Amino acid sequence: MLKRKLRWVFVLLVPVTFICIQELPVKQAISPKFDYIPKGEIPLGEIEIICEHSDTSGADWLILGYNNHLFPSANGYMYVEGVDPMNELSENITIYDYVTERDKKNRFVIKGVLEKREGPDYNEYSGNLVLVSKGWEIVSPISRGDDIFRPFALKSYLTKGDFKSSE
Repeated sequence: MLKRKLRWVFVLLVPVTFICIQELPVKQAISPKFDYIPKGEIPLGEIEIICEHSDTSGADWLILGYNNHLFPSANGYMYVEGVDPMNELSENITIYDYVTERDKKNRFVIKGVLEKREGPDYNEYSGNLVLVSKGWEIVSPISRGDDIFRPFALKSYLTKGDFKSSE
């Protein structure tokens, strides 16, 4: 009888431990206060770009603003070189196919040096801006798209399960 109880405890303990380890906070989301400014020319050089993943072909990121200032509407597209959230995070965080009122796209603040590039891969429509990134932060609350296996994941932290290395 005791062996049976111990077996059940072990059978329940292993998955619970695995789930708890996957949900340990790794990186805290930021909660900045954004100001709204009119749409305008984005300055080149050292900058913090507020963006979300772009659903269009061409550049991967839709620019929403910069240096804690949001535009009333989107202002263009950019490519990111260097430290890119899309290279580190799972697609449930960076890309997902649907957006509901409950699950809005995640916003990121990517820090680096903004450059304008010329050439066949770059144009004004699909993006000729390139951010050479030094780092990034995710804005709270975090949406995890259609990840039904993690209903209790924290909205203010990225966890081990949110990164590609854990997939």
